Amino acid sequence: MLSPLYVANEYVLRRPLGAVVQHAERERWADTVVDWFTFGENRQHLIVPTALYDFGLLPCVGFYYSGDDVFASGNQLRLHAATWGPRWINATAADRYAIDKSDRVQVRFEFKRSEDNLFFGIGPDVVRDARSRYGLERTEGSLAYRGQLTAAARLDVESGVHRIAFVEGECCGDPSLDAQIAAGAVMPPPGYRAPYTAGYLRVAVTRDTRRPRPEPGGGTYLSLQARPSFDLGGGRSWIQYGGVAGGAVDLTGHRRTLRLQLALDFVDAMSDDRIPFTEYPVLGGEGMPGFLPGWLTGRSAAAAQVGYTWPVWLGVDAQTRLTIGNAFGEHLDGFGLDKLRVSGDVGFTTSTAYDQGLELLFGLGTDTFDRGGGVTSVRVSIGTRRGF
Repeated sequence: MLSPLYVANEYVLRRPLGAVVQHAERERWADTVVDWFTFGENRQHLIVPTALYDFGLLPCVGFYYSGDDVFASGNQLRLHAATWGPRWINATAADRYAIDKSDRVQVRFEFKRSEDNLFFGIGPDVVRDARSRYGLERTEGSLAYRGQLTAAARLDVESGVHRIAFVEGECCGDPSLDAQIAAGAVMPPPGYRAPYTAGYLRVAVTRDTRRPRPEPGGGTYLSLQARPSFDLGGGRSWIQYGGVAGGAVDLTGHRRTLRLQLALDFVDAMSDDRIPFTEYPVLGGEGMPGFLPGWLTGRSAAAAQVGYTWPVWLGVDAQTRLTIGNAFGEHLDGFGLDKLRVSGDVGFTTSTAYDQGLELLFGLGTDTFDRGGGVTSVRVSIGTRRGF
């Protein structure tokens, strides 16, 4: 199953891009690009065009702005806006202020309207034939604090409100979720078509002994988070919680890093068991990159991943990852080795400190082992990804 990943990595990605990289280094492309997109007395402002094409989702184009010491010393402003017409709109703004070297606060706002959201069902046994689309409109505002506890540990606290509303959704030749429900192909997910407004408080503690570049990339990391939410109009409440633990070994001391990690996510009711499915843990995207976001949804999710990352150029890393996991019922109900899926991917990603990165990815995802483990998902993604 993984031989196509090797062929794609070797002959489609590594060798052709290796030749491009060598030419770019000789011609000093990196310096030229920086000059194009930065401005200001100290080059503290950056503005770049953005675009993302994740095959199977609507594409988008837009811009990203990054400004340091905006309005006041120590204040950072980040803006991102992208669209593909009225069917896909996303606008995000974040203003951060550094209180000192260890503490900062942030105000953030985001609006997103998307008519291409995927839904296959809930739990480990979803099948490709149940694929459907729905539309979602999300508006969120939050206030956050980050404090450095030790050299390797930090605390994040965030409080906010988000509004979720459903809109018509169709994309890419797939039937709408409404049509699939009417045909009896899938059951209506909990809370579908019922708009709500929820307040939340997120607390996360992270310990990460990996050092920033150019130091070697080995170390261990552990992140634990909990996020209680309260429906401001319906009397419901629920809590999302989970974490990721892992370790990395730098094989050469030059950022050729082998990484192993385990991630677990859960959502439980605190009052009234009617948790909207839009608050469920989702795999796909970063969790299992061989699947599009939305493929795997459940009351809990588990994923174990081994990955290898190596530098290929200034600010650019190549990576390959193999992930085993799935979405399950409450508290991993239904978990079994035969219910696991495999995700494998290769690609390139930027390693700079900016909140906007560039990624090229090719991935495959499989069915569960008890159904043969055949490839059911092919993912190709190229473009910029927002990280704030």
